[in-house]
Amino acid sequence: MLMTYNDDRIQYICDTKNQLFKMRKLLALLFVACTIYSCDVVDKITGEDDEPSDVPPVQSYATYTSQNSVTLNGFIDNSNNYYQGSDSYEVGFIFRTGSETNASSDQFFIIEEDVAYEASMRTYSMDMSSLSPNTTYYYTCYSKNGDNEKLDWESFTTSEIPCTYQQNNYYSLNGNWRTAYATIEEPQCCDEGNVGIRFGIWPDIFQINFNELDNGYPQTGQYYGVNYGFDITYIQRELVKSTNEVFIEYNSTSETELFVENDGQTLTLIFCNTLLNDDEILNGKVSITLP
Repeated sequence: MLMTYNDDRIQYICDTKNQLFKMRKLLALLFVACTIYSCDVVDKITGEDDEPSDVPPVQSYATYTSQNSVTLNGFIDNSNNYYQGSDSYEVGFIFRTGSETNASSDQFFIIEEDVAYEASMRTYSMDMSSLSPNTTYYYTCYSKNGDNEKLDWESFTTSEIPCTYQQNNYYSLNGNWRTAYATIEEPQCCDEGNVGIRFGIWPDIFQINFNELDNGYPQTGQYYGVNYGFDITYIQRELVKSTNEVFIEYNSTSETELFVENDGQTLTLIFCNTLLNDDEILNGKVSITLP
């Protein structure tokens, strides 16, 4: 016998199927939600995340570079709290010899393992010794959390061995030798550093300025000229201090070089064919007793 259904019956069956389909979709969604929630609870209990938090970038720079030693520095600026995380991250240094690509020589130094994700600026440093004179080394500060790592590879070259002069407080400008009477001066303002040595006879008077941490005096090492003054823009105001830079007022260029010897009692400046901005050459040795 052929069975027939009226329209109401057919509509009832269709509605029932639709409701069952919707219930299945709802159950599936509830299952997925429960799974995600349960994983999140486990992560919170165990302290593990699916993806480690990102880490703030670093800035590497060297200070107090001498013939045989250097201070490596790292700077991290997370003051805007852009990089956030529920855990912590690690900071340290990697030191490399030989060449920029010689990763086989890497030495790793952990400075702090549990750095909190805070809105702050931080600096890190470590001293390296037993280095060779006039040798280039490579280094980076790093920040790391799991697979996330930020690096900033830089290089520095240890100081050369300076030339020697028998007579002290005696200098020459383009071969004309004169006796020097040096004084310690405070620079006039801002981008001129914190301490200067002044000597010479008018119109050739030399004001040689240094920009040092804690208003100290320059340490033993080779110093390199800057053109118009020290960089005091934003955070560079602090980062350029004690980075072996020298500013000879009205005279220095990026090719200007001189040497400093500081034994704690006497500060000596040594000029070994020091090039000035008008192609004049400064030679000799000038010393002054530290106050």
